[in-house]
Amino acid sequence: MPDQVELKGLKEEPLLRAVNVRKSFGGTEVLRGIDLEVRKGQVVCLLGPSGAGKSTFLRCVNHLETIDGGQVWVDGEPIGFRLKGGKLYELREREVARQRRDIGMVFQRFNLFAHRTVLENVVEGPTRVRGVSRDEAKKAGLELLDRVGLAHRAKDYPGQLSGGQQQRVAIARALAMKPKLMLFDEPTSALDPELVGEVLEVMRTLAAEGMTMVVVTHEMAFAKEAADEVVFMADGAVVETGPPGEVLTAPKHERTKQFLARVLAQ
Repeated sequence: MPDQVELKGLKEEPLLRAVNVRKSFGGTEVLRGIDLEVRKGQVVCLLGPSGAGKSTFLRCVNHLETIDGGQVWVDGEPIGFRLKGGKLYELREREVARQRRDIGMVFQRFNLFAHRTVLENVVEGPTRVRGVSRDEAKKAGLELLDRVGLAHRAKDYPGQLSGGQQQRVAIARALAMKPKLMLFDEPTSALDPELVGEVLEVMRTLAAEGMTMVVVTHEMAFAKEAADEVVFMADGAVVETGPPGEVLTAPKHERTKQFLARVLAQ
């Protein structure tokens, strides 16, 4: 059971706050005390080698993985747990699902319903989870598909789309829930190189519109252009953090320098 962490003395509470988050799998410590704050409207990019714990951390924010220690808050609410009598108790799945309504997540793989049309994929969440009427959800869904450049493919099925188009549908589907926070777990890693740009362009637009985003990515140009803050992780810990202009061009930590040298040489 995670330890209770007190929040005191904050002038403006971050939208996302993680304190000393720890997670192990089979005796292997994957997250070793992650601290992170993301303010409303910020874009934070998580960088680091494979196995650094970046994706696991995102899954902990959404309580897709139960943390072993520390705490995560989104908009002031502890995620996955309830404080009662000075102790933390894990929430039931229905209560966790309610919290997840406010946290959109886009995965490496698109996870679309293959037997439903593009529009039906986008409409599913608002109608089933938020109780939005089908007519209202369809209208909003078409507007979202238009935002990601796919309104003309609303009646098609995912299998008829390219990977980049499917990922843009996945982004529209997440936005349909009107989340406070968007999590992106290497959203372009499963795409052919020529399709990466169209997904990143949608994400750049969201960033410009003020969407609060935490993005796990290896796209250095995107991080440099769109991020307000870059967090470099390695071996389950935060090694270095700061504005992209500092971390990406003049890193202070030797581990960060080694990583960037390898990535930029590719």
